Amino acid sequence: MSFETPEVPEEAPLQLLIGAQISALEQRIAEAIADGSLDGLLARHILADKSVAIVWDSSLGERWRAEPGESPLDANGLAVLGFDIDYFPSERPSTDRSALHEGLRRLADRDPLRDKLGFPYHPAQLVGISLAVVAARTERPESSRWLRNVLTSPSYRPPDGFLQLLKSYCVALLDSQPARIPDTSPLTDAVELATARWISMGRHGELEHADAARLLEQRTLQAVLRTDASRLSAPRCALLLHAAIDIVNTSVDQVVLGRSHVSLVLRRFEAAMRRWRWDDDALQNPIKWPITAEREVQDILWIILRSVFDDVKDEETLPKVGHHSFRADFGLPKIKVLVEAKYARKSADFEKIEKEIMEDSVGYLNLTDLYKEIVVFIYDESSSVEHHDLTRRALLEVPGISEVIIVSRPGVLASAPPPPRRPRKSAASRPRATRPT
Repeated sequence: MSFETPEVPEEAPLQLLIGAQISALEQRIAEAIADGSLDGLLARHILADKSVAIVWDSSLGERWRAEPGESPLDANGLAVLGFDIDYFPSERPSTDRSALHEGLRRLADRDPLRDKLGFPYHPAQLVGISLAVVAARTERPESSRWLRNVLTSPSYRPPDGFLQLLKSYCVALLDSQPARIPDTSPLTDAVELATARWISMGRHGELEHADAARLLEQRTLQAVLRTDASRLSAPRCALLLHAAIDIVNTSVDQVVLGRSHVSLVLRRFEAAMRRWRWDDDALQNPIKWPITAEREVQDILWIILRSVFDDVKDEETLPKVGHHSFRADFGLPKIKVLVEAKYARKSADFEKIEKEIMEDSVGYLNLTDLYKEIVVFIYDESSSVEHHDLTRRALLEVPGISEVIIVSRPGVLASAPPPPRRPRKSAASRPRATRPT
């Protein structure tokens, strides 16, 4: 089968670049399958939960499988059986189980770390045999202990980050516990980034630093787009393909959305309020939606933001600064933006709002790398437009505040009633001062 990487102009849209790379990766994997390579089985295992333009069938590993009565399965045969039992758990006959047990017994009699030719140094054999051991764990628990000792031995030093990550994945399979993926920031290789993401996104792994997931996703996609698929093996292509499909399916909108889109969406607030319900009293059952406090502004912003960004966090709690706790109205962690809403009841409130935001911005951004920018949204009930420009320019001078949007109350809404005032005590009810005698 011939293989050619599709040519795409450098100025092509992101969607076209991703689509071309997905096609190239699928072709490369299909090529390995056509050749009957064991790598095709590992690629199938990696992509088991993804819909791809690749045909998988039960005969994929036939060339490696021993016939009944032949010598026990070697490392390749055991790996094939491990992949097949994992992928087709209900289709393996009892003869396969017998061959599996005998093959594992024979394999454990050898030292796979004696040289660099043993199965721990071959990705497809390593994962396939690990799956075989897991399949036989009930009948042969000693095989699980043996393989774990091999993989955690000081003598086993995987030659690259890719195999090191696969080793962590296989140990997690044996332990039935998630593999802890350490700091991924030093990783630069596309395959290693995609492998770390594949493990951490599945049930067999997790990132030690949960807030690193978004950064890992961004760096993985960037690396995938720069990689020449024709130079990679099928498992490595499968990992890149898994990352590309997953990112496209779940958050392609977030890849291109940024702070400017937050501003664009929120600037449409006033125009959208044209349909805000405030019926005439002449109607039989008039409906009115008053906006009388900050919490109602937050409700409207939630509807607007959630319709565009799927990761909106309501009342995002941030790390403490000294004795003070901080809670922003909304967080958009994928683009590292906080949205803070304020309600100005009267013109004098603008000075107070400026002071509050200036103080809060220090706590919002200084002690966390989860967020880098703040977008301020102010709803002006008093329609004091003469204060808007001054407040906006003052807040934009604050480090970290990237946008300030101030909107006025729609004219169709009745003005909000003033907040109830505490009654003043009458002179008769006040305690009288007594003169010393």
